[in-house]
Amino acid sequence: MRKNKLWQTNDSNLHPLVEAFTVGGDYMLDQQLLPYDIRASIAHAEMLFEIGILNKEELTRAKKGLNEILSKWKNNEFIVKKEQEDGHTAIEQYLTENHGDVGKKIHTGRSRNDQSLVMVRLFMKEKLIEIQKELNNLTTVFDKKIQENINILMPGYTHLQKAMPTTVAIWLDSFLSALKDFEISLQSTIKIIDQNPLGSASGFGISNFRLNRKFTAKKLNFKKVQENSMYCGLSRGYFENIALQTLSQVMIISGKLANDMLLFTTQEFNFFSLPNNFTTGSSIMPQKRNYDIFEIMRGNVNVYNSYQNQIQNIISSIGSGYQRDLQLTKKPFVQGVNLCEITVKLLIEIITSIQVNEDILKKSMTKDLFVTNDVYELVKNGKNFREAYIEIKNKWNKK
Repeated sequence: MRKNKLWQTNDSNLHPLVEAFTVGGDYMLDQQLLPYDIRASIAHAEMLFEIGILNKEELTRAKKGLNEILSKWKNNEFIVKKEQEDGHTAIEQYLTENHGDVGKKIHTGRSRNDQSLVMVRLFMKEKLIEIQKELNNLTTVFDKKIQENINILMPGYTHLQKAMPTTVAIWLDSFLSALKDFEISLQSTIKIIDQNPLGSASGFGISNFRLNRKFTAKKLNFKKVQENSMYCGLSRGYFENIALQTLSQVMIISGKLANDMLLFTTQEFNFFSLPNNFTTGSSIMPQKRNYDIFEIMRGNVNVYNSYQNQIQNIISSIGSGYQRDLQLTKKPFVQGVNLCEITVKLLIEIITSIQVNEDILKKSMTKDLFVTNDVYELVKNGKNFREAYIEIKNKWNKK
């Protein structure tokens, strides 16, 4: 395999520290995202055939080579190397070395910029749709658990002090209602990002070379073409930020649930419990059952927010055209999406498995929880609220 990068001539050498600094770990991320790059490259090759740049034989060789790469990737036999900088280079070099001049033609009409854009966009769309499906499963298990505990009373808390009576069903439904509202913003985000950036090249299109961007949009199952080439460039990092901002809502919901569960599973409360295979133990205290799954879940909300903040801070400090800072948005985006996805999958298992300790909840329903009800009994009988409040407060304080 030749050592030159796509932009590099034989007489130019890159300082090894410069190479390590500028490439960073981007090539390893492209290793993970390679199937999306290959999918886009197949669609691009078919479009190049459709507009007469590739002949039938070249298209066949291009698709054969791209499918070879995918097969090798699945078997851990295709490795993107640091000196190649990215997966786009690795793909082109493989095609050139193994399938001839078609490898030299495959880059026609595109830049590594729009290659990266479409690769991440395909990943983004697929993951958001997968999370949407998992959320449907989560709302189903929430609803089932609510129906199972529809009439079981539990204390409601303000300031972490007993406040007023509620039910297990209402407590669970507060999270379910939030998830249902979140679904609206998730659908909107999927609609926003469902645009094909391929063919925007370096962000300006190619004015004297006509590409069929509608063709690749259809092949890649995008709803439409992202028409403005400069907007394609601007959307790099920007769309990732929108996606993580949207998904942050489900992370916030998970953090609130985790906080509640950490409190309600303590021995002092013991309102709820989980089977032993959800808890860990202590290396020194044999009796311990630790619900540290919720500690990690709570902490991960802040970890997730750091990913989203990284992207927002990067894109806020640069202009609209491509600048290499944007390369740095890829890693936090992939990490953020993966963290959200595993959190939703874990919540499905948790809600399904929550054990409601009804006897303990019944004992926790002490008289103080019903004091506000006494105020409103007086109000129903004609007394104004403030006088009723003072009367019951004085009566309660004498006890």
